[in-house]
Amino acid sequence: MIETRDLGLIDETEMIVRATEYDGVNYEVGTHCENYAHILETADFPRLGEAGRAGLMDRLDDPDSAVRYWAITGLMSYEMEDTVLQRIGPLVQDESISVSLAAADLLCQNNRTEGAMPALERALHSDLLWARFRAGANLSFYSREILAQMKALIPALQAALNNPVCYGPFEPDWDALIPPVQTMYRAQKNTIVGEWVLQRVIKRIELA
Repeated sequence: MIETRDLGLIDETEMIVRATEYDGVNYEVGTHCENYAHILETADFPRLGEAGRAGLMDRLDDPDSAVRYWAITGLMSYEMEDTVLQRIGPLVQDESISVSLAAADLLCQNNRTEGAMPALERALHSDLLWARFRAGANLSFYSREILAQMKALIPALQAALNNPVCYGPFEPDWDALIPPVQTMYRAQKNTIVGEWVLQRVIKRIELA
């Protein structure tokens, strides 16, 4: 992974944001990632048990958003304590959508939904399709008890469903794309994200 700069280590939304520095070319994100080994080490910490937990806690304040993302994600593997939740709370406001959604996900999994709402709303109003997708996908895993507390998100979910923009500042010229590519993009937005995720989450929240 280190040798090839495997991009599977970078969250999709984070990937798109970083690629804006390189004219939207994802490959360049890996090429210019000088601390890839540090990110990978963070993602691997949960394998180390309690020693790994200490490492994850230390990296919640890391300057690299990809490291912060994996620090939060890794902590989900452990029994949660109030001290951890208190550290995670402020990360809901992180400048990185990936980090803020990971923090919101951890809070929701521990029934701290109120603190998670700002991150979910921000992602659902984003012009990045995969930010909207990640927020909806996270919601799709929650229990009825958690979703019953999410009714205030329905307007944001509807807005996400109706948002035609997929890639923010690097939105392609749809009319210039060949028909198979147009079909692929429509399938991503309307079927995968819209029908399979957002519409179902809206219905589940309504029923909860």
